[in-house]
Amino acid sequence: MLAPEEALIFPPPGGPEIISVISRTYSNAVQQDVILRSDARTPGQNYFKIEMFGPQRAEDTGKDGLSSGSLRASSISREIRSAFPGLPVSTSAEYLQNAYGAFSYASGRGAGDDSCIYAWQYIRSPEDMRQGFKNLGRINVSLRLCQSGVTVRDLLAVMYNYTITGSYDAENWNPYGTAQKPPEGMGRSGNPIYPVSATEFPMQPGTQTPSGQAAAPVRRPAVRANVVQAPPQQPATVVSPAPARVIIPAPSAAAPTLPRPADVPASGAKAQTTRVVIPSPDCMSSAEGSQRCN
Repeated sequence: MLAPEEALIFPPPGGPEIISVISRTYSNAVQQDVILRSDARTPGQNYFKIEMFGPQRAEDTGKDGLSSGSLRASSISREIRSAFPGLPVSTSAEYLQNAYGAFSYASGRGAGDDSCIYAWQYIRSPEDMRQGFKNLGRINVSLRLCQSGVTVRDLLAVMYNYTITGSYDAENWNPYGTAQKPPEGMGRSGNPIYPVSATEFPMQPGTQTPSGQAAAPVRRPAVRANVVQAPPQQPATVVSPAPARVIIPAPSAAAPTLPRPADVPASGAKAQTTRVVIPSPDCMSSAEGSQRCN
């Protein structure tokens, strides 16, 4: 058992996290199982497995050798069934390539909302570079990964961005071959190079949900229904029909003058009244018409 920093292969920044490293030494290779953190409900352990073929120390030469053949379809099928027992997993027909070359994968659905992949890659220099006992190294890489709440594309980002840190000091065991030349136009006039953003490159590290951490719940703003209140209803106004208008015709002629009785004074004339004097009982009227009062 080795510390995580002694791994020969590392997942990309952002996870999944390395838990431990199980190392085995053979007479012709070194094999490591890099155990990765898992939060999936699917039974099984997430891991990177790397096999690096090359010369070993003298004390390891007496051990059994590891099969150095290329990855065969039959052996891959057995590994997939061992990694996902009882799960329906299908092999993809897509041709994919990362910084180390071509790789393949199989994917399927695990328990709950888990997505799972099993990816493998055989790294070796081209045949024309293996002349004169050079570039003879070989590396086998496989990845078993299940994670909840992500897509297969998210899981493939781990395969696109892993890093191999182990190597042999002997140049003859270089598994990558001769480094490629830089582009023809690099450093020359007439070939501008523009800045690019990370969104222009797919499968960038950190785009997947890190293992061991639950996906943050998406908080949606509360939707409040807009209740349209009807305006208060006014009491119905009963409009009574207007009463019929009675038109009084104007008099067409002067009112007729009726004869007035003789004892009714004319309009505007003051009737003359005679003052009646009632004598006191103690007063006596004389024959001459004068009054005498005792």
